[in-house]
Amino acid sequence: MIRCLRIRTRVDMSGSTKNTIILAIAIAAIIIALIAIMIPLLNAPQVNNQHYRGQTREFWLFNSYIPGFNETEMMMPHDVYSMPAMSVFKGDTIVIHFFNTEEIGGDHHSFTIKDESYNINVELSPGQKKTITFDANTTGIFSYYCTFHQPTMRGQLIVKDPPY
Repeated sequence: MIRCLRIRTRVDMSGSTKNTIILAIAIAAIIIALIAIMIPLLNAPQVNNQHYRGQTREFWLFNSYIPGFNETEMMMPHDVYSMPAMSVFKGDTIVIHFFNTEEIGGDHHSFTIKDESYNINVELSPGQKKTITFDANTTGIFSYYCTFHQPTMRGQLIVKDPPY
């Protein structure tokens, strides 16, 4: 005979926890709105971009955190990227100066894009920095993330067709 055990739990949230959840929902809504705005731009008719000569686009990316965020209560890390989006044109060279600002003994961080077009995984120990260089050869929106701090440490690489 198999017995089923039903466990009931009650979660009481403080005002600051509710505010944190509301803030997280608001941030998610803003990101979704930005994606909704960008999709029509990415699906715009192709332009004659034979004359576009790509540029070097540099970004400085480091780990940061959400102040006052209680990882235990929220059951997720407080880490985020300093830059939630990078926008470039197809043909550009992307240079990312990636820094792990944690002190020795702190967390590892990564810059990871798992996609056929951009297969990048750079892991840094606390205090390390590395320059990542690659060509923007495929248009679209590509998620980058830290393999150690999901779901909070995420961003988007937006590669658009050139303007002319």
